[in-house]
Amino acid sequence: MTRTAPLPPSLEVTGLAYAYPDGHQALFGVDLTVGRGERVALLGPNGAGKTTLVLHLNGILAAGAGSVTVAGLPVGKRHMAEIRRRVGIVFQDPDDQLFMPTVR
Repeated sequence: MTRTAPLPPSLEVTGLAYAYPDGHQALFGVDLTVGRGERVALLGPNGAGKTTLVLHLNGILAAGAGSVTVAGLPVGKRHMAEIRRRVGIVFQDPDDQLFMPTVR
């Protein structure tokens, strides 16, 4: 019988911390694991760090401490193209996503 290694979680965040340049500590010690096929809602009030966390998932922001992996790949320069193929972000305000007045 041949055994295959178990697949890594879809997302794994360990000890994530991030402070904005003005010194505001937005995240500290965040741990999160999302298994393959699992659905997760990220809820919280304004200013809770939801967007800051999500911006770490595809490398828009770099962790001050801790780590983020997507499908077993550490989020960093080496794997950035593949990470960004797997993690897309849709912003709340459509004007932040559209940079041209038409699709064409």
